[in-house]
Amino acid sequence: MIFSGSKLSDSRNTLVLLSQACDISAPCSIEPTLEFVIARRPKKNQPPYSLNLDGRSSRFLELELNGNWHKAEASKILHIPKKTLFEEGNKLQPSQLNDRDIEVLARWRANRYMRIALPDTFNDKIKPLVDKGLFDYGLDDAGGLYLQIDPFTESDKYIVRLFALHRQGSSIDSFDALFNKMEAILEAINGIDGLNCPFLDEEKEPTFEEVFPAMRRGEVSIALRDHFVRWNFDYISLKLDDSKGIDED
Repeated sequence: MIFSGSKLSDSRNTLVLLSQACDISAPCSIEPTLEFVIARRPKKNQPPYSLNLDGRSSRFLELELNGNWHKAEASKILHIPKKTLFEEGNKLQPSQLNDRDIEVLARWRANRYMRIALPDTFNDKIKPLVDKGLFDYGLDDAGGLYLQIDPFTESDKYIVRLFALHRQGSSIDSFDALFNKMEAILEAINGIDGLNCPFLDEEKEPTFEEVFPAMRRGEVSIALRDHFVRWNFDYISLKLDDSKGIDED
């Protein structure tokens, strides 16, 4: 659910509801507030920044709302008393997010508290691929990228295992395209000095023998998932000068 209207402090602002249905319906005595994030439409009409899409960054999220792109910022989380919202709600114009954006929004919020910092040397090795736009397209049907590197410390060399989890709700036909995209990503990573992707050579660790570039949700066990971290691009995003918050526009 999103709310927009002239009564907001900036006409470019939209309030995006984060609270779950159970919290919304709970009595005010139990859950007295609702959680929102401010999403702001930029002054200049411009395409979204790729690393701010689909919850890849935990700091910023860009969503298309009512035909315009808006940028949400994790530091702009608000808790509004339900009573106030009910009293002032008739001054706002509510509209419904689509199912895909609802899923992305929930994942983006959760990622803020589940992220793990990767070694700087690994990030520096990967950055040229981001600069070339390798991650800008072909990942719409990825529910997340999951990464395992060895070692998980600063090093000149890394073993890299990576897979995309097929997005829940995506069509069956989209899986093959996602698999091919991830295979191309692995080949590009494997071509970087000091990075080795066992999938492209020969996986010698039994734990990872059934790890493929793209995997369906039913193929990923909890035991396997525990060996991987969800890959966010905050570090690279900030390196590319996307550190400006919505107040700077």
